[in-house]
Amino acid sequence: MDTSTASAGLALQPRATVHRSTPPVIVVGLPRSGSSYVAHVLSCLQDWFVFDDLYAYQKAQALGISTQTDLSLDREKLKEFIHSITWQLRAKIRFEKNFQVPDLSFQDTFAMEAAVLNALTAAPLTWPQVLEEWMMRLALSHGKSRWGYKTPQDFMHMDELTDTFPGVRFVYILRDPRHVLRSFKNLPRVKTRGDQDGESRQYHPAVYALYWRKAYQTVHDFIERGRAPVEIVKFEDLIARPHRVADRLSQFLNTTVVGPVEVDRSNSSFNLSKRRELTETEVALCEKIAGDCMVAAGYELQGAKPSPADLIDLTATSADFVTYQIQRVLTDGKARSSVLAFAKRLLAS
Repeated sequence: MDTSTASAGLALQPRATVHRSTPPVIVVGLPRSGSSYVAHVLSCLQDWFVFDDLYAYQKAQALGISTQTDLSLDREKLKEFIHSITWQLRAKIRFEKNFQVPDLSFQDTFAMEAAVLNALTAAPLTWPQVLEEWMMRLALSHGKSRWGYKTPQDFMHMDELTDTFPGVRFVYILRDPRHVLRSFKNLPRVKTRGDQDGESRQYHPAVYALYWRKAYQTVHDFIERGRAPVEIVKFEDLIARPHRVADRLSQFLNTTVVGPVEVDRSNSSFNLSKRRELTETEVALCEKIAGDCMVAAGYELQGAKPSPADLIDLTATSADFVTYQIQRVLTDGKARSSVLAFAKRLLAS
């Protein structure tokens, strides 16, 4: 039996794999901040398997499933939830090029989906229990016994997730917001490939500067309240000294580094050459909105000033952003709920 067949067998076994629940580690931050690299490094630690991009909390909310919902009484909702997270597994297997891919074939995912559904017969049954069973199958198939996942926007849900997963730990990836904005700005205008992480129509300098500021303030408020352990990782440190960061994360999770932490840096988050720079006005907006948090985080301000020469560029960016969001709100019910929830969280004091 080859390794891939053995791995698939562990993921597809007919009986439940979780007999004693263990808390996860969750990576939060902002998109375009290097969070996939952090998930990769965490998966290089002894016993830990961390899934890159898994919007489990959001999927449950979209399906109207709360932590009190007993899914053993609603098999159709249970099936929908398992399908929604397995869809992300299929996307990872099909499109991921830069980071670790679960050692399953595309066809294996359909069998795994059915196996998880059939194995979960206990009552009561909540979505966190379903998620752990699903995740542990992937972890065991990689020879790991602990689990976690990356969802950047979960910085907005850290309190809820702490209540949901007692003992949870968080890793917050922090990057200079000017580089985050630049990375967004240089994405293609529309999504043309399955592996493309977003599109530039989602970008607006003021919105993402506010998003970055909100993440920084929310995480630090959470840390001050002492609800759960949080390890802060700077992207700049991660790419300059990945082994040192890996050692720090291993201490945070009481384990050791066992895998190679370096990755192919062809990912667009790393490649900053031959790309459009932010205008002086975009930098000025970013520093005006997020400047106090940037200084607190150790990022030096450039003191940029708005320039009338940038008006055409900013107007075009604003038009693209507004048109894109209106189109989503009018044509997609799930997107409408997501946009409204995002705006409410972002603007909350």
